[in-house]
Amino acid sequence: MINTEFRNGIHILADLWECDEKKLHYLEDIQIIMKNAVKASKLTVLKDYFYQFEPFGVTGVYVLSQSHFSVHTWPEKNFASIDIFTCGPPENAIKAFESICDQLKPKRIEKKFLSRMHEGNKIETIKTRTNFIAEKRK
Repeated sequence: MINTEFRNGIHILADLWECDEKKLHYLEDIQIIMKNAVKASKLTVLKDYFYQFEPFGVTGVYVLSQSHFSVHTWPEKNFASIDIFTCGPPENAIKAFESICDQLKPKRIEKKFLSRMHEGNKIETIKTRTNFIAEKRK
């Protein structure tokens, strides 16, 4: 059953450094890792898409009834980027994030937990390089 109740959201953005490199190479491994995270967190997958880069590296995305969950890997850098946005209970997204970290075993984590969908709660726009260059010319 899909819950369509409107809730405030949590958005987790994380960079995982010095991960277990062997787990970052192939699509099958990332599929298992993401599936385990979804199972641990009780998120509801509507659709998935995975892409295997050559010679290695993976992009995996789940479209959730609650929003989305993605993982992008760069094995040559022992790095993974995580994006989890849900409008369900925040603890579900946090469990998914913890599961990913438990499985990839990063030695360093840079993360932001953002509260989303609150009226009056403004999210700062990150300036792109193009915007920065345009402002410098003025």
